Amino acid sequence: MCKKILFKIFLLSIVIVIINFIYSKWFYESDIQKHSDIINLVRDIPNDADIIYIGESSNITFRGDDIDKRPISAFIGDFFPKLNTYDITKPASHAGIYKVLLENIPTDNQVKTIVVTLNLRSFNAEWIYSNLETPLQKSLVLIKQYPPLFNRFLLSFKGYDIKSESEREQQCRKKMKSDKFKLPFDFQFQNVIEWDNWMANSGIKDSSGNIDYEQTKLACAYIKTYGFQIDTTNNPRIKDFNEIIKLAQKRGWNLLFNLLAENTEKAKELVGDDLIFMINENAKILEQYFQNRGVKVVSSLNSVENEQFIDQDWTTEHYAEKGRKTVAKNVSEALKTWHNEFYVEADYSITYHTDFFNDCDDKNVVWGQMHTITTELAYSGKKSSLTGAGNDFSITLEYPLKVIPDSLKQNIAIELMLNQASLNHNTMLVMEAYGTDFNPYWVGFDLKSDINEVNKWVKYNKNIIIPDTIKQADLIKIYIYNPSQEKIFIDDFRITVEK
Repeated sequence: MCKKILFKIFLLSIVIVIINFIYSKWFYESDIQKHSDIINLVRDIPNDADIIYIGESSNITFRGDDIDKRPISAFIGDFFPKLNTYDITKPASHAGIYKVLLENIPTDNQVKTIVVTLNLRSFNAEWIYSNLETPLQKSLVLIKQYPPLFNRFLLSFKGYDIKSESEREQQCRKKMKSDKFKLPFDFQFQNVIEWDNWMANSGIKDSSGNIDYEQTKLACAYIKTYGFQIDTTNNPRIKDFNEIIKLAQKRGWNLLFNLLAENTEKAKELVGDDLIFMINENAKILEQYFQNRGVKVVSSLNSVENEQFIDQDWTTEHYAEKGRKTVAKNVSEALKTWHNEFYVEADYSITYHTDFFNDCDDKNVVWGQMHTITTELAYSGKKSSLTGAGNDFSITLEYPLKVIPDSLKQNIAIELMLNQASLNHNTMLVMEAYGTDFNPYWVGFDLKSDINEVNKWVKYNKNIIIPDTIKQADLIKIYIYNPSQEKIFIDDFRITVEK
């Protein structure tokens, strides 16, 4: 009887191995692209990487009037021009997501150093129990370090952290209520719920003594975001970062944790020194905890001023150009620990540009509407910008025209490659301008009046004289506008400001 059972187990094992092989060879990749295309962020990293920067939207978010809209990771690369610096960026992600992505870096990749974003906010209850957690966790199931067939089983039977919005809200409220403050001074509130309620009822007063409801709402957001104390024993983010440390040791990577800047200037203005104390103490806890485990931590916590925070109505780590460069400079100084011989001072003396080109393939060229870039069709390289069918706007040049001397800006020359499937649309080339001294400016040019060919790549040219009234524009935008359902592809988009 025992032999029969063992034989059946053996046969079952063979069947499972065969099914796993069949699934892996013919079905696994299509499932990955459908459910876990997050893996492409890792696959896009060449094997010749020296430094990989992994983070969330703080890396790539820019302000429209930035002269240089590149991400933090690209600015780091400026300090190490002879090294290959790449990034893995997934908005709303955290250490638990980073861990799985880093596990998927091929063992033959030559990367030497990993820079991991250490976002203080990600340790709070609102982020830990965020509604985004379910889709994030689902996107990881198929790429975890288990046999593909087993991963597919987990995905089919929802074997991941899946909760409703109300369940996560209840978890968050319970955590906020149960975590009691333990401070070295008298404090009138036991937990963040009490503090938040007090602020909501007392309010922020304006100069007339009336409650400013917008500022009060923002102050409450700061309290709920930063009014907590990190418990290194039970906080799940600590566990995730510890797993990353183990992975780095196993793979022989240098590891740097990048503690991001928070808007402590605004936090002090709205809430006061008690909140600043908690922010600084939490940062100290993280620095000491990870340094004691042999990890280098670089902190930009108080390095970016309020003006450089893009989102003035919420708590984020989204910085304008100067802020991103500040974080990149601090990270680069820390990277000298391992790459000192390759370090150079980045030259940011150029104060304006007059020639702009986007071929949709160069990741270091950052315009607006980059989400429209597709591999569906291309003129050069592998990518183009898709307009229409839900994407009304093509890749968009956004630039502060006022920084270019008036003597050098009389005309704007535009050249691009265009491919249209039909003429059933009213697509236009559009230029907008905004400034404090004039009304918003808008001008559009019908594309069909110049291009009639379909299903082929055609060069489009247009010259626009710059009106004197907009030469001091805080921002100009140039793009293709196509609100129709007809697909139009744009590639090799060049814009030149001429004298």
